[in-house]
Amino acid sequence: MVKLSTILSAFSIASVATHSLVLADEDSEFVTCGSAIKLSHTERNGAEYFLSSGGHRINAGSGQQLVTSSPHKNDSSTLWLIREGHGMEPCEPGSKIAYGSKIRLSHVDTGANLHSHHVRSPLSQQQEVTAFGEDGEGDAGDDWIVNAVRSGTHWKKDAEVFIQHDATRKHLGCTEQAKFSMNNCGRQCPVMNHLEVFGRQEKDAFTKWKTNVGIFIHK
Repeated sequence: MVKLSTILSAFSIASVATHSLVLADEDSEFVTCGSAIKLSHTERNGAEYFLSSGGHRINAGSGQQLVTSSPHKNDSSTLWLIREGHGMEPCEPGSKIAYGSKIRLSHVDTGANLHSHHVRSPLSQQQEVTAFGEDGEGDAGDDWIVNAVRSGTHWKKDAEVFIQHDATRKHLGCTEQAKFSMNNCGRQCPVMNHLEVFGRQEKDAFTKWKTNVGIFIHK
């Protein structure tokens, strides 16, 4: 089994900030397996937030690694590597991702996987979303399914998608209505002005995501 750290050592991922790096030309409009991407959510007021994590732990619920939506686009903490679902055969780097596919999103900086489970989130009391596992290895709670907001057969850059947790069927979401502040996180809050990330039953404005920034691998 190839470790996540070995995969990441092949790329200078931390240097990717505001632009995409496409490593081939064919089908470059698509999001592919093996790509390191930034997932963004846009609020109704136009503010953009990026799925993020770090070394911080949740002070409630499971106590697992905290996942937020960050207002800081340029941080390497917002990079996630697209991989095959838990226990599946490794996907071919550069292969297009069909809607309905099961994937894992492994956090580049920490090696933990985007994860969810039946625990309430700390601010909105919806379903908790965390980062879990070591060096890209966790469990079936790390599996997510990518679905189109509108139409199409494969995930494209800039296309809005819903990202659904396979085990609980909740959708990845966030909102400025659940923002970390001095009042709910303290004066030394490490994620001040970040949004809580949660799992939500509905497919709505809170659960739309897209990507157009990262290292995109193509055949």
